[in-house]
Amino acid sequence: MLFVINQHAGNGKGLRTWQLIESRMQQLKIEYTSCVTATPEEAEMHVSAHLTKYPRSTIVVLGGDGTIHRLLPILAGTQAALGVIPAGSGNDTARGFHIPTEPLQALHTILHGQRNAVDLIEINDKWTLTALATGFDAEVAEAVNRSRYKRWCNQLRIGSAAYLIGAVIAMFTFKPARASITINGTIHHFDNVWLAAIANSSSYGGGIRISPQADPHDGELDICIVHSCTRWTLMKLFPTVFSGKHVNLPYVSMLRGHDVHITSSNARVAYGDGERIGTTPLQAAIGRHKLLMLQPSSSHHYESKIV
Repeated sequence: MLFVINQHAGNGKGLRTWQLIESRMQQLKIEYTSCVTATPEEAEMHVSAHLTKYPRSTIVVLGGDGTIHRLLPILAGTQAALGVIPAGSGNDTARGFHIPTEPLQALHTILHGQRNAVDLIEINDKWTLTALATGFDAEVAEAVNRSRYKRWCNQLRIGSAAYLIGAVIAMFTFKPARASITINGTIHHFDNVWLAAIANSSSYGGGIRISPQADPHDGELDICIVHSCTRWTLMKLFPTVFSGKHVNLPYVSMLRGHDVHITSSNARVAYGDGERIGTTPLQAAIGRHKLLMLQPSSSHHYESKIV
């Protein structure tokens, strides 16, 4: 078992969490190795070297969604399992995969949980675990990652608030555009598109339930398109995304499929797991059962084999 600690996650939350976890591991007298990393490249190097020796090992990430995202190319399609102890700003991986946010409970899941094979999103030859955002939601992620307020929110331990601030700012600056979305070969045209999100799990952006029915075990992607509404209407819609009630509104279209292609009249930035991955046009497909993840035993009814 290798613990990968991102020392910058959550403005130092990763290191603080590791002190608690390390103490418990020593009390339990369980063998492990660990590395404290300062950059994604450093984390990738340690994980690659560890899996060369122990290909069926468990890789436990103490960090945020971005740290997990960077390790997906190394873990996808292998017999290594991903364990998550949330220590980032949004922690949507933990939320979407039913992993406890309390560190010792998350550790209990790693030690006693179930290895489930979960789906990934393959987007332009890259892997994404939780969701792919294009349009308004991606602009929010872009603004948050560049902001100063993200650091202050993390220091106050209200990391999700940074995304709320970013959304309010983007509400007055973003301009919608036309988009064509092809799902399983069928083309759908939309005017005045504010966002098109491709979800593998239910939430992103620090707790926004963009696709409440999304299931990372079912081999399907859930696509949420917000379109044909005014800025004022969007402002009224925004509070409903935290409960998932937006899916019943007339200017929200919910679609499903295993292959998705998005083009737009204006180039749109795209974010996967909160990390910038490119711009439209985008080609996304389901990566069926490509990652082993440790989840609470009650979170899913079967253990699948990696493919």
